[in-house]
Amino acid sequence: MLQMIRPLLLTLLALGFSACSLNIPVENELTDPNAITSVQTAYEALSSAYTSYPKEAYRLSLLSDDFVPTFTAGQDPSSSRLYSYTDAELRDLSESLWQGYYETIRDLNAVLVRLPSLRSTLSPQERRQLDYLEAEAKTLKALCYLELLQLFATPYSDTTHPAGIILKDRVEREELPRSTKAEVADRIETLLNEAITTFAASGTPAYGSVPGFLGREAAKTILARLRIYRGDWSGTEEATTGLIPEQITRALIPEQRSDWRSGDQRFALFANTVPSSYFSRIYLQESNKKGSLAYQLPRSLYLEEGDLRHHSYVVDSTLTVDATTTRALQLPGKYVHLILERSAPSLTYVVRRSEPIFLRAEALARQGKEDEARNLINAYLSACQSAPIAPSHTGAQLLEDILHEKQREFMGEGLRFYDLKRLGLPIVHYSPNETRISLTIPADSYKRTLPIPLSERSNSRIGAQNPGWPDNLRQP
Repeated sequence: MLQMIRPLLLTLLALGFSACSLNIPVENELTDPNAITSVQTAYEALSSAYTSYPKEAYRLSLLSDDFVPTFTAGQDPSSSRLYSYTDAELRDLSESLWQGYYETIRDLNAVLVRLPSLRSTLSPQERRQLDYLEAEAKTLKALCYLELLQLFATPYSDTTHPAGIILKDRVEREELPRSTKAEVADRIETLLNEAITTFAASGTPAYGSVPGFLGREAAKTILARLRIYRGDWSGTEEATTGLIPEQITRALIPEQRSDWRSGDQRFALFANTVPSSYFSRIYLQESNKKGSLAYQLPRSLYLEEGDLRHHSYVVDSTLTVDATTTRALQLPGKYVHLILERSAPSLTYVVRRSEPIFLRAEALARQGKEDEARNLINAYLSACQSAPIAPSHTGAQLLEDILHEKQREFMGEGLRFYDLKRLGLPIVHYSPNETRISLTIPADSYKRTLPIPLSERSNSRIGAQNPGWPDNLRQP
């Protein structure tokens, strides 16, 4: 069985999970009770969920403070409107994200509801493979719920507005109310703890060790994300135990441009497949044969030339200020170097091995374990050959330093938006080339929480729209 499944899954990975041996539409395949009859067909169904999972790191980075527009940014009106936080563009984003996440959850439910009846027909080895598949499905479902909660509910600390998102466990369409944020977070915790236990017991996946799929370390990192979202500092510290090597070395750093090509397992805990056009469409404007980057990095995120990340995280450029003055610029470089060289990546990182370092450091600092937190971050910065956090930085300054270094590490990967929202930090946007502040989104702005989309507002049990947004059933 293992010999059959490994080539199948590698083929699915190479094709962006689009291949399918069943000659019926995906939606029929997933709802047909007779479709999933083996580990092989179960993985074919799971591949649809991996495909449906939204890849929106770029648009979330536009909503954060990772990017500053260049003078070419206006060539992409949609990105410009999103960077400007226009209501119409935020509503469009909410529609696509809501649909994408719940399509993924639907596909995962289709797999999960089939497994009990299938398990009784399999050999012990096949049941272990199916257990691993079940853990993958639960982990991806938990990740979808967490990201939906971060996007479509107010911050967890906001007890005035307890509404979370909809928990769905069936394939069939049904009208359900929104669960509370606490209820959703509890469900996510349960899914992840079950997955972590199953991963540990079931050994290796049926398809062998390849990038693009979830495993125990990714599940533990997502659990740490959940706990830091809830403000559970000791729980975050516990979840990251065992995820960080005793000696932090440059082996964790994607320092070569080619390291972003294919979700290298030295750096990736979960790397999701994307079509070849994905990066060129979102990062580059086709204004000339080579293309041009529409957004640059704010100066606060610039990497020093001696930093090992400089070669692969940024693109160096020059801005002509006037006839006698130029200024060095840094532009987003992850994946972009490969696009400019006409070598498109096939996967995008969703969970990286360095993330537990930053989650743990913040949790330690918030518990008063400041020396331990500073030493942890400085060990990573030392591996990067970057300047350390000063010993004199304590309290709020230390936390600010940790979050700043996290932003530099994950710029353009979408995580910063979640941090800004949960911490109530202002979101500052600039005019082209950072000449002046063009927009500030304060902590209490309704725009920081996406509206429940029109496609779901027909649900009579959904309840009130998110605060600040008009009921879009009455929109023209």
